[in-house]
Order: sequence, then structure tokens, then C-alpha cells
Amino acid sequence: MILVKTLFRLSFFIALLMPFRLIAQIQHVLKMDRSNLYYPLSVERFYRQNGYQLAWIAPDTVKTHAWDAMLLLDCVKQYGLNHEDYHPKQLLYSQLHKLIAQKDSPEDAAAYDILLTDAMIRFINDLHYGKLNPVYTIKKIDIGVKFKADRELLSALTDSDFLRAIDSTQPESRLYFNLQYHMRLLVGQRSGDCYVIPPSLIRKMAINMERLRWISTTGKNIHLTCIVNEGVVIDYKDIHHQDKALERALYNEMPSPNNRLIIKIPIEKL
Repeated sequence: MILVKTLFRLSFFIALLMPFRLIAQIQHVLKMDRSNLYYPLSVERFYRQNGYQLAWIAPDTVKTHAWDAMLLLDCVKQYGLNHEDYHPKQLLYSQLHKLIAQKDSPEDAAAYDILLTDAMIRFINDLHYGKLNPVYTIKKIDIGVKFKADRELLSALTDSDFLRAIDSTQPESRLYFNLQYHMRLLVGQRSGDCYVIPPSLIRKMAINMERLRWISTTGKNIHLTCIVNEGVVIDYKDIHHQDKALERALYNEMPSPNNRLIIKIPIEKL
């Protein structure tokens, strides 16, 4: 009887310590993996605000948006973005299955959770500001600006429609909506209906969606080289010879230090 009581008290004490252990693990991984994160300060703010709890990894009996987030990251091409920018080598479905089934260590769960948070924060920032915004750089955004992706992500996780909440962080202009809708049609529905979609068209639409994100966040007039009007793509001359450099930077086809060269190109009206 004494042994049973002792074991009960011990298990109760361990249960009390579990939340503190998780907090310590998340804080430890945040410190150790800081250099692997795109937005380390934003990720730190996110976990500080949620009490250093796992945001994605939980048993099957607990509802999270982990699968929604993974599917979004798989479909970034529909937003004119590059899948390689969101930790694809680390964020594997097989690993997520193991973690949800609690077949890996709590530290592995914390590391995966943090990387998925970082990927989603980057995704939201890329949707809102653009990947290569000449005014709102990654460093500036991470330090803190009016629109905070960490706050938007926290809000989306408690929203009844997670995907709609993430989508709402995009620009609201008609020009952007038309391009994004057409892009989703081309790389989603039509790509599976035996249509041959020229990769050059997809890339041209992507770089102009990027420009429209700059327009939305900076208020500046920036030259566009294509728009969509009533389902028809309309091309404009690349008067600043900017498209090739922007395309290479957007798709990681030039060394990253050169990605900022595009900010030197003059800003003009459409």
C-alpha cells in the first residue's frame, strides 16, 4: 500500500513537471537552432506569446492545423512562391506522422514544431510583403513592423477557418486578385487537365505578383510587365530590363547577396 501511494505521488509530481520540461525544451531548441531560422525574433515572439507550447505537434486526439500548414507549403507555387524557401528537406510528412504518434523524442518534436512555425511565418511575410521587398527586408520585418506575421499566425491558429485567415494576409488589390486567381487556375486545375502551361508564363506572373506585394506595402508605383484582365494575360514591355534579374532572385538562381540588386532599378508608374 505504501509503495502504491509513493508511486502515485511520484507520477503526480512528474506530471506537474512536464509543462516546465516542455518549456525548457522549446527554449533550448530556439537558442540552438537560431541560425537555421529565417525569422528567429518572430519565432521567439510567437512562442513567448503562446506560453512556449507546441503549436503543431499533438496526438491525433488533439486538433491542430499541422496538416493544413503542410499542405499550404506544398502549394506555394499557386501563390507565385518557391517551395524550396520553406524548409522542405526538414519538414517531411513521414517525420510528422512519427511525432504525432509520439515515436520520437520531445526534443525532436520541439525542433520540428519550431521549423514549421518559421516556415509559416516566412510564408505569411512572403504573401504580404513579398520575398524581395526593397523596403521591408527580412531583417527589418523580423525586428518588428506594424504587420507581424507571428501575431497573424497565432490568430489564424484559433480561427475557425485557418486557410482563409492565412489567405487574408495577401494584398487586396484587383490587379493582385486577378493574377493570383489565374495563377491558381494554371498551376492547380489546368496543370492536371492536360494543358501545357509554359513555365515562362508562370514565372512572369509570379514576379508581377511579387511587385504587387511591394506596391501594397510601400505605396510606391512600380512598373508591371503583365496583368490579367477578364482571364486574359496582358504583357507590357520590360522597359527597365528587370524581369530576368527578379526571376533569378525569386527562384534562388543567383547567389543570395545579389538578390538585393533589383532595388536599384527605377520605380515607375504602370
